[in-house]
Amino acid sequence: PTSHSPAAHSHIHPLPPSAGAAAVHSPFTTPIMKIPAWTYDPYVVINLAVVSSYVPLRFNLDPDCQLFKQDPFGITRELQVWGLLVVSLYLKFKRSSSVAEFFPILFMYAKFAILVCTFIVDHMYAAWYAVIFFVLFFVLQQSEDRSANKVCALNTGNFGTVEDDTESTWIVEFYTTWARNCVPFTATFNALSNKYSNKYLKFGKVDIGRFKSLATKFKISLDVMGNHELPTIILFEKGKEVPNQRLPALTKDGKVNENYVLLTFDNLTKYFQLERRFEEAQRKAIKDEKSKGKQKAK
Repeated sequence: PTSHSPAAHSHIHPLPPSAGAAAVHSPFTTPIMKIPAWTYDPYVVINLAVVSSYVPLRFNLDPDCQLFKQDPFGITRELQVWGLLVVSLYLKFKRSSSVAEFFPILFMYAKFAILVCTFIVDHMYAAWYAVIFFVLFFVLQQSEDRSANKVCALNTGNFGTVEDDTESTWIVEFYTTWARNCVPFTATFNALSNKYSNKYLKFGKVDIGRFKSLATKFKISLDVMGNHELPTIILFEKGKEVPNQRLPALTKDGKVNENYVLLTFDNLTKYFQLERRFEEAQRKAIKDEKSKGKQKAK
């Protein structure tokens, strides 16, 4: 190529058709699939190992024990317990926003089923499992996603960053460290920030378990039992909360709407119209750059 052709200044040289075809099928050029972080989370691995320990125990039980006795319909007690578990898990899975969020539910139900089955067979087995489950509950916590993100850590001292910002749109997550749904949601919120964050569209999160005044200010419940408001995601524009732009949505009497939207990546993108807001923020940033360029030219 000549010195004026694009290929002359490029570090990438075109391959002949045959070489290109070979490259596509070569195992060395196949992208490696990223393994989800939850697959090697100690919380998942250890809980899975403990729950799986029931399998060898089950196959070493006396075939004539109470657990395997059949009812008039020929269904064993064990099948009744695990059948109810499967149905319950299916219903819960449909309401889970991610696999990471579903795991705590899966382990909780599986542990309950194990306790019931072992209690029917031998109270001592049930007692040992109960001790193990009790220890795991307090010692083992689900790991939070710590991948690179563009989320600003907020608190009572710097929340004015949001309220005083009249130029930007903010998406803020209100969470606690003890709420079951908050930890697995971190990965989703981080991914949203990485894709949509820019100069005028910003993401932040605040631990309202520590900064309770913000929970009171934005009317977010901190009840430990039966709390369906955590995490809460609120949209701010010109420093103020946008009406009817929060998830989970609340009814007029302050209760969570029964038809709440699952906090998945796609649902949040659609609900808060992030594609449109991102494009508007990009145009605004470009306009600023052009304006600065004109001022420098003068």
